[in-house]
Amino acid sequence: MVVIKEIDAPEFGKILTILYGTMGLVFGFFTTIAALMGISIPRKFGIFSLIFGKLAVFSLPIFYGVSGYFIGRIAAGLFNTVIGSKKGFKVEVLR
Repeated sequence: MVVIKEIDAPEFGKILTILYGTMGLVFGFFTTIAALMGISIPRKFGIFSLIFGKLAVFSLPIFYGVSGYFIGRIAAGLFNTVIGSKKGFKVEVLR
């Protein structure tokens, strides 16, 4: 058993940035394909046409990556606050 007593918030934010950015790249690819097939939002909707339009392969990874960083920082901070009042969190590591 390993006891996790604290999570480094900036490092956890970086990990989620990579994971969310990769997820945004996959979603952006499929959204761009759909937009090129003619299924898109008209330009009159402003920023939404950029996010869900033909440039989604560029905009979604950035949007997901930035939001993943902040979600990771918040989640690690909440974890540290809750677990700080206890003795830690036990995890079984398989080797």
